[in-house]
Amino acid sequence: MYYCWGDNSCGQLGGPAAGGAGALRCRRGGGLGGRGLRQAACGERHSLLLLAGGGVWACGSNSRGQLGARGARACGGPAPIQALENQVVVFVSCGKEHSLAISKTGSVFSWGAGSEGQLGIGEFKKQNFIPKKIEDLSGIKIIQVSCGHYHSIALAQDGRVFSWGNNLHGQLGLGEIFPSQASPQQVKSLDGIPLAQVAAGGAHSFALSLSGISYGWGRNNEGQLAVSGKNALEQIYKPHSIAELKSLHVIYISCGDEHTAVLTQDGKVFTFGSNNSGQLGHRLVSKKSGPQIVDSENLFSQIACGSHHTLAYSCTTGQVVSFGCGSQRDLKSQPGNLQENFNISNLISFSDFTDVGVKDIFAGANANFVTTIQSKDVSSSGAPGRSLQQINHINQTLIKKWTTVKIGSKEYEESKREICEIFSHSACLTASFLKKRTDKTIPINIDLRMARKVFEELTQKDWITRMITSCLRDYLLKNLPLDTPHQEALSIFLLLPECPLMHTNVNWYSLVVPFAKAVCKMSDQSSTVLEKCWASLKKSSFNSLIQMLKQIICFQLQFGYDRNQDPTNTKALLEMLKKLHRVNKKANYKVPESAFHISELYTYLDFSEDLKVFYVFQKRPKFSDDPYSPVIFADFPFVFNLPSKIRILEENSLYSREIALSLTNLHHLANEVLNQTSELATLHHLYLNVRRSLLVEDTLYQLSQVVDNDLKKELKVSFIGETNPESGGVRKEFFHCVFEEMIQSDYEMFMYSETSDLMWFPANPKFNEKNYFLFGILCGLSIVSFNVATLPFPLALYKKLLDQKPSLEDLQELSPELGNNLKLLLDENADEFHLYFSIYWDNKEVDLILNGSSIPVDETNKKDFVSRCIDYIFNTSVKTIYEAFQMGFYKVCAKKIIIFFHPEELKEVMIGNSDYDWKHFVANSEYYQGYFRLHPTIVMFWEAFHKLSQEEKKAFLLFLTGSDRFQAQCKKNVGIRFSYLEYLKEEYLPLVRSCDHVLFLPRYSTMERMEEALHMAIKNNKGFAH
Repeated sequence: MYYCWGDNSCGQLGGPAAGGAGALRCRRGGGLGGRGLRQAACGERHSLLLLAGGGVWACGSNSRGQLGARGARACGGPAPIQALENQVVVFVSCGKEHSLAISKTGSVFSWGAGSEGQLGIGEFKKQNFIPKKIEDLSGIKIIQVSCGHYHSIALAQDGRVFSWGNNLHGQLGLGEIFPSQASPQQVKSLDGIPLAQVAAGGAHSFALSLSGISYGWGRNNEGQLAVSGKNALEQIYKPHSIAELKSLHVIYISCGDEHTAVLTQDGKVFTFGSNNSGQLGHRLVSKKSGPQIVDSENLFSQIACGSHHTLAYSCTTGQVVSFGCGSQRDLKSQPGNLQENFNISNLISFSDFTDVGVKDIFAGANANFVTTIQSKDVSSSGAPGRSLQQINHINQTLIKKWTTVKIGSKEYEESKREICEIFSHSACLTASFLKKRTDKTIPINIDLRMARKVFEELTQKDWITRMITSCLRDYLLKNLPLDTPHQEALSIFLLLPECPLMHTNVNWYSLVVPFAKAVCKMSDQSSTVLEKCWASLKKSSFNSLIQMLKQIICFQLQFGYDRNQDPTNTKALLEMLKKLHRVNKKANYKVPESAFHISELYTYLDFSEDLKVFYVFQKRPKFSDDPYSPVIFADFPFVFNLPSKIRILEENSLYSREIALSLTNLHHLANEVLNQTSELATLHHLYLNVRRSLLVEDTLYQLSQVVDNDLKKELKVSFIGETNPESGGVRKEFFHCVFEEMIQSDYEMFMYSETSDLMWFPANPKFNEKNYFLFGILCGLSIVSFNVATLPFPLALYKKLLDQKPSLEDLQELSPELGNNLKLLLDENADEFHLYFSIYWDNKEVDLILNGSSIPVDETNKKDFVSRCIDYIFNTSVKTIYEAFQMGFYKVCAKKIIIFFHPEELKEVMIGNSDYDWKHFVANSEYYQGYFRLHPTIVMFWEAFHKLSQEEKKAFLLFLTGSDRFQAQCKKNVGIRFSYLEYLKEEYLPLVRSCDHVLFLPRYSTMERMEEALHMAIKNNKGFAH
């Protein structure tokens, strides 16, 4: 049973045409051949009635063929559309003068007016009397259609959206440059979004996602897209996420001519757009600003919009509420007056549905239909929300079916088709794992944990694994959304890495590489949105994404990485990893830097070749953009762990030496041609010959005479009167001694904090800039010589060398008292702090700003005060001498390589590792010339060694290696190389060859003699007499 009311001037309510005003009050509908009404759709002068058995009847005007049959211009009552008798129709929709129907198989038929292309049949045909299948949608199962006045929209079961017809106001969502379309066009901007509904209005359109996000486009002259305000556009040409509706939890949308109504999850109705006929349900006629709630104590479960009115079904009272007017103006040749409007609200009353239960409500143009069931118990029979067919998605029923199906059966073939449909389309896969809607705003609306569990369950079956792999490879990965501003569309990029198939080496080329290439091809706006999603991932999911890429890179390295092979694959993996590394810096759940390290590079990468290619393309940057330029790992320094970075530093030092020697040879050749001599031009090493008694003076003087090119050469040091120059232990001892002397507080080159053991550049230096320049050169030489030095600088120095700003934490390290006081200042809330914009530093009071000593610090400016304190200490006060130091440092070290390091890593390279692991020291020791681990002399040695204090052990390390610290790259590998010389009698002390850590140990007969010799060696750990 059904009821109808509204305009019946052309018989569109199913009864005889009324003519004149034609407004009929709510009445029971006529007979439909004994079959119930499933759905009704109304155009301007016609209606379609979908019957329970799948037949379609039509009534009203047939002036444009909108009734689906040739003949009379108007029909006196509902009649079946003969052309659709062989089809089981499941959905119908009406435009102003055109009609659409969906068959059970998903085919779409159209008829009626077609001059604007709204029929989608490939031509702008004035009218088409007989329903015709839209061939361009063949092979695509359509589940929803919606007609605007002169355009149409369709939603496919695979999640794609198509539109056709008039595009004067952008209502097709294709973009501004697109004219009207006579054939269905895919709305690319909605690709990948799991949609629940599409809706068309007069010249505007909406799509609603399963997550409740509303997307609107088309005409917005009256605010019908819920985009309002001073700068609101009157036409939006592509689907636009409607921010004003996001928090409403919309579950259904209905569109009128120039207004829109939405139904929310909690049973409220909001309306927006034109209110010139009262269709918004508000007292004011003027246009409202954005969505406004329809004031009511009742809850609603259904809504439907006509051209100028709105229906809503109250599930709490069982009544249909109507507001707005029906208009006859468009039915006449001349525009009518307001008096010609009829108030639709007056055509129904609360008593109309007292004896029945409302099932569904329908409205269109100026007509309304309500289907009912015989029931007086409204509470049990009240109409639920409108049920629309949904896009494909995985559910528990399908999972059980797929995992238990018998191979070769009919269900097996059906399961294969279902898997193919879902895993070939982003929207369907995303729809499968949506989180339940909540009132809370969540950054990611897909359940990655559930997805991982389902993927793992499905891939237990080999045939399902093969199906999923082929679908991802052949369809989904080739059609990923790459140019969308919508986060929902990009959820697929979060889902896929949860699938185990993306983590198997066998799929690296077919799945992971295309995935990475898609990420790299994204538009800037899509990339920005995706990176925000990545930043919100839980640590496990984010790390899984990183490991997926690393695993494939490692696989390539281990099984024959060829620099000359197609470089685009590895480049894509590294570029995506680079994006993730950038995101990690601002992620909510950061993973450690080591998560990005590819330790296998240390073993498999040709560092020398990589570095040379790196420098070639640094000089020719335009060629680096060529996708087929070689892969250069040095362009992605975050993948290197500390040992690999040190390898690069080593290779760079060798490379720099090669260049320096080449220049030296050229100078030498030039001197021979010109018959000139220059000692500096012919030296193949950088020599320093120094006196212990004047170590600093000799060092600085000789360095001041060195030309830049010679600073790149290998350093050779000799102490006058002691040894010949050699490249190992002597050089280490030189650095140890010269730094030890220069950083002494009595030397006054640096200032020391009173509350820490750290030093910093003085605000009032005793020495000139040149001394700091030469000190910088010394530090650079120490690094490229892979020496470790005891330089008690704070981490701030290494940050500044890497162009990073020191922070309050750095000040707390350098001067704990001052730093902690400033931290307390930031944490406290007070009106005044009895402080002024000045600071006492390095025995001097200094204003931080003009007249700072008279400007008090308060709650409003305390952050600025703290910032200026930090800036003064680390930057302003030391600007001149620090810049001189940095210039000297980078005279020796290549900044392009140094910036590969993090501040903590650079500090460790400079000063070594103070984490003394003596167990590893013992375990890594080696034995030669008759010695072995359990040799009596060796057993005695280790027993004596373990009795030493920590400081004594460090002194022994200085004796053995020339440094009292382990080098950064070998703290776990350094040990003693024990050896024996025949001439070393018991009365001799041990000897060392410090360049390779060899200890020549006499065979002492007693523990007392061993301990005595060991202490004597430690005491005389400086100077090389042999």
